[in-house]
Amino acid sequence: MIKNEHDQTVSYANFAESLQRHALTIPDQLAYRFLQDGRDNEVTITFAQLDIAVRAAAATLQLYCAPGDRVLILLKPGLDYVIGFLGCLYAGLIAVPAYPPGATKTLDRLDGILGDCRPAAALTTREDIAAIRARLAEVAPATQVLDLADLDHATAINWQPVPVTRADVAFLQYTSGSTGNPKGVIVTHGNLIHNSQSIHENFSTHTSSHNVSWLPPYHDMGLIGGILQSVYIGFPSTLIAPIHFLQRPLRWLQAISKHRGTISGGPNFAYELCLKKIKEEELAGLDLSSWEVAFNGAEHVRAQTIEAFQNKFARCGFKTSSVFPCYGLAEGTLLVTCDRAARDPVIRHFHAALLEDNRAEPVPQAFVAEAPELRVRTLVSSGRGIPGHEPFIGDPETEERLADGRVGEICVVGDSVANGYWQRPDSTAAAFRPARQEQTAHGSFFRSGDLGFLLDGELYVTGRLKDLIILNGVNHHPGDIESTVFRVDESFRPDGSAAFSVELDDSEQLVIAQEVERRALRSLDVPRILAEIKADLWQQHRVAQPAILLVLGGTLPRTSSGKVRRQECRRLFEPFIRELHEGLQADAEGVSKKVVAAELGGQVLLDISRNSQTLEV
Repeated sequence: MIKNEHDQTVSYANFAESLQRHALTIPDQLAYRFLQDGRDNEVTITFAQLDIAVRAAAATLQLYCAPGDRVLILLKPGLDYVIGFLGCLYAGLIAVPAYPPGATKTLDRLDGILGDCRPAAALTTREDIAAIRARLAEVAPATQVLDLADLDHATAINWQPVPVTRADVAFLQYTSGSTGNPKGVIVTHGNLIHNSQSIHENFSTHTSSHNVSWLPPYHDMGLIGGILQSVYIGFPSTLIAPIHFLQRPLRWLQAISKHRGTISGGPNFAYELCLKKIKEEELAGLDLSSWEVAFNGAEHVRAQTIEAFQNKFARCGFKTSSVFPCYGLAEGTLLVTCDRAARDPVIRHFHAALLEDNRAEPVPQAFVAEAPELRVRTLVSSGRGIPGHEPFIGDPETEERLADGRVGEICVVGDSVANGYWQRPDSTAAAFRPARQEQTAHGSFFRSGDLGFLLDGELYVTGRLKDLIILNGVNHHPGDIESTVFRVDESFRPDGSAAFSVELDDSEQLVIAQEVERRALRSLDVPRILAEIKADLWQQHRVAQPAILLVLGGTLPRTSSGKVRRQECRRLFEPFIRELHEGLQADAEGVSKKVVAAELGGQVLLDISRNSQTLEV
């Protein structure tokens, strides 16, 4: 439980009570600031104003919904998203954060969610209401579409409090679907309170903290880590739309600098984008000395990224101790393991050949320097488990608990573990498992599907179980291969690499697809790039003659949170690879229009980079 300024323990029956408390105790304190243009055009709201707006939203929802109904949130990032989500909690409803409205393909992705959760209502705003009503009329005609722009704060008085306990469902977090169709993770108020408390304790948040977030609010890291921690503890957040960060990463660091942000972060690719896109002359105006916790999670945390970011931004006041690797997932509400605040990240070298045999053997730094021919993997610790809820490593086949230093499946335990998947009893039974005493003291555990190992209390994540590539009996984790490839050339997008395998001639063939910045097409030196990719993959991974695809930026399928979907990449590119292999005119699903160059079996079979006008742009 959190402690207030008088060191008294504060206990909540449900998560919504935290906002109600702050509206009474710190009513005029800034709750949220949203930078509408990613820079200076801002709108703000205090805790008292937020409470009134949320009550009004809840009163409106209660006209159309009964406690326990699902409400789809189809709002763009901003204050309305915060109000809509918390309005659901105030009304005793189950919030369903979803993708913001946009292109037809974005709406298409909602069909599975609509059929799964059957929402009673959907929240949107005036500019999107016509398109959403038309879409829902086809696939979910019973869903009431509500325009949050019409919210009348005077109706706050009509809100009827609903008795909600920690056991009640707060929201459904639909998984990003990196290895399959999205499933609705059942997150209770108890899960949300426990995980928020864990974030508070491990991130060392306090009433003087200031969060800066560009993360998507419909994703668990953006919602819980980027928005809800402010409501739980009672400190301000400055929010930026993801698109404004992606268009110009400098805006993120400028917001931290201007508003004295203490907590901010994102996936590893966000730091890579800052390294790549922020020019040296733009550093002079940045002051990052207030940044206490720079969390890095949701994807493979790379040691090279950490080191390069420290080196580049140290002159702006960025501290090494601010680097904060962590590991989490929707089924664990969010946070599972993390570094402790004000501790340098733990980065260690491991014997590559043994790691490929699922054994983690550390290699001292001095030995690495003395024996450059030795193949090593450099891994960043994702920290330690929440005290009392430390994960364990299980054998993927037997679920037997493995000893320290053995690579297996990461199994998550504790009060933050969700209650299963909405309306998916078979999927729930397969992933949320009853525990034996020799596995853990907890009654159950969640099989994450992630591979990793524990050593000296630290968790190291090595990859995804379903994404594992096995070549000649050796295990290769796609993240390691992708990390090697995307560093080959400045034109490569840091978040645009996918390694997977396909079956060719009864053997497994490694395929690496790498996105290239469109502006670099005319100057692309394809022969040099392909040669360097092959040389680096051999030197680092002992992989020979991979199939290499250089593709246009934005080609690779992604999840709602921006992660590359490797399984979907395999589905998309496998027919194209087979046609190349068989010497046919390769145009499976129109893929050739997006391919800049292709090499297979040591031969360059396609290179149209010199004639970039033929590419689909």
